[in-house]
Amino acid sequence: MNCEDARRLIGAEPGATSGELAQHLKDCHACADFQLEMVALDANIRRALAMVPAADRGRRRAAARPGWALAASVVLAIVATLTVWALRTDTSLAHEVVAHVVAEPQSWVGTDAVPEAELEDVLRKSGLILAETPYSVIYAQSCWFRGHYVPHLVVRTPHSLATVLLLPNERVAQRESFHEDGLSGVIVPSTHGSIAVLAASSAQLDDLAERMRLAERTQDNPK
Repeated sequence: MNCEDARRLIGAEPGATSGELAQHLKDCHACADFQLEMVALDANIRRALAMVPAADRGRRRAAARPGWALAASVVLAIVATLTVWALRTDTSLAHEVVAHVVAEPQSWVGTDAVPEAELEDVLRKSGLILAETPYSVIYAQSCWFRGHYVPHLVVRTPHSLATVLLLPNERVAQRESFHEDGLSGVIVPSTHGSIAVLAASSAQLDDLAERMRLAERTQDNPK
């Protein structure tokens, strides 16, 4: 599959998850970023459209009064446009983390532990190491996120699979919890930036985040 075919498929179905596409996205960061943007845009449009019926009802009531029909139509158009724009420009860290994870559904299908050398290589690209690996890591990729390569890991906890993004270039002042697109998550500050942990269930999110925080090191300071 080439980039043109991949983007055509993503454009028709942003959440497409065929094996051939997954393999292409694994090797092509540009198309992976494109899918991330399309998934986020698709979600925002759906949310915006869900708000339109209420505005439309207001337009119809106004249209029943002489002279108000045109004004109501203009207001509806402005409201719909501003809603889509506001949602499209949502750049919160939590929102972008969720969009990135949703755009990589292939990350959840693995069963075997990632070889230690492969995991170390992924971490090394971001200048990080782990003093120990909490639970079994079944997926490890170096992903382009907000202008930097970051480790994207999936670990198998006693309860379920959980996604971990180590974000050395993102500083947060305090713990933030969120729930979006069927995923619960937390973002916590760490010595080297922040750590995001997501799963379908909120069980043990904080425990895993704390384990990762204690294990995370930089290559310049491995202790």
